[in-house]
Amino acid sequence: MVAVLGGLRGGLRAHRDLAVLAGGSGVSSLGAQLTLIGFTTELAGAGSFAVAGLFVAVALGAVLGAPVAGWAVDRFHNRTLLAVTVCAQVLLLVGLLFGHADLPVVYGVVALLGVSGGVVRTCASVLVPLTTGEDGAVRGYAWLSSAQNTGSVAGIVLGGVIAVGPGIEVALMLDAVAAFVHLVLALRLRVDRDPRQDDGSAAGPGSQWSGLVLLRSDRLLMGRVVAQIVGGIAVAIALVNEVFLVLGPVGGNDFTYSAMLACWTASLLLGANLSRRFTTARALVAAFATGSLVMASALAAPALVPHVVVNAVAWAVAGACSSVQNVTLNALVQLRTPESVRGRVFAAVGAVTVGGGTVGILAAGAVVGTAGPQGALAVAAVFAVVAGLMAWLAFFRRDHLRASVVSPDFEPSAHDRQRMS
Repeated sequence: MVAVLGGLRGGLRAHRDLAVLAGGSGVSSLGAQLTLIGFTTELAGAGSFAVAGLFVAVALGAVLGAPVAGWAVDRFHNRTLLAVTVCAQVLLLVGLLFGHADLPVVYGVVALLGVSGGVVRTCASVLVPLTTGEDGAVRGYAWLSSAQNTGSVAGIVLGGVIAVGPGIEVALMLDAVAAFVHLVLALRLRVDRDPRQDDGSAAGPGSQWSGLVLLRSDRLLMGRVVAQIVGGIAVAIALVNEVFLVLGPVGGNDFTYSAMLACWTASLLLGANLSRRFTTARALVAAFATGSLVMASALAAPALVPHVVVNAVAWAVAGACSSVQNVTLNALVQLRTPESVRGRVFAAVGAVTVGGGTVGILAAGAVVGTAGPQGALAVAAVFAVVAGLMAWLAFFRRDHLRASVVSPDFEPSAHDRQRMS
């Protein structure tokens, strides 16, 4: 772990703009979890429909954010777009701080935050190769994913503490501060992408196609996104279930629960570091498939042997596998997508995976309530197995050898075809 952290620090020093992107994404993820958990606990007293409405607003924002992000990222300077969008998030959060008592206002602003979040994530994704070079993009996505995952888990832990203590006002203020820090970091970016310069014009090849249409046109990429959603449901069930597992069969306390989450978080860096080794479509698909099956074994272990040591080791392994899943998806999108449509495809992938994650969280509550802590982990393991088998099926069908056709009127160059194989 020391070697991993040392390599991470050294790499970030060598790539200042990548450090800025990763740091901003991590802080933003932390703040978003504070607000989400704060409102979830705040609305719990109003009934299950109020909480369900919150998650519907989150999912709606993610879905609406896909076409907005795809349209904007492929038409405007990405650095400016990132800064303007994060600034809008700061203003939205300040407004929500004054209007959080009004439920329609909460749902509306949360949906708008989801839309803006889609733009921010897409901007970060398409800027990563500019900070590392195309050949180092996998390393860049590894660091970006590590920052996002670490921020999310830290936000979950801190959000729970704030929810039972100060309340939603403090959560919103901290989220606004996190967004402001993200804005400051975004303004310090030196790299930029001008779609008009890259594509020749705003209406370059494939400009008439939406991100979802482009995504569906690549059999390997579409199948990989679906497998990611299935694997994400396994992760959602495991994380939602963990507090019940620790306080129940494992026999731990609140400190034990935090320690288990720390094991998951720390291993995200290890998984991201391992993912740097995979640079071809074949390796990226095989890594996801293998990681998903290993994750299934890790999730099943505490269900069979509910002991604190088993839980800690299993969570370290599962966290590393989760990081491999996220990094390899971003790298595969970058590898199989031409520059002219990359923004739209990243936006579509982000919307689909975020929407799937929201469904996974809702499903997790039902699974935990029905199957119990140990049974819920068994269900999560089954989802992880299915995700791995889906990826292995694409691997054995040799879908990775097919040339990418993410733009129906885009003909890959010989160099691109070699990279995609």
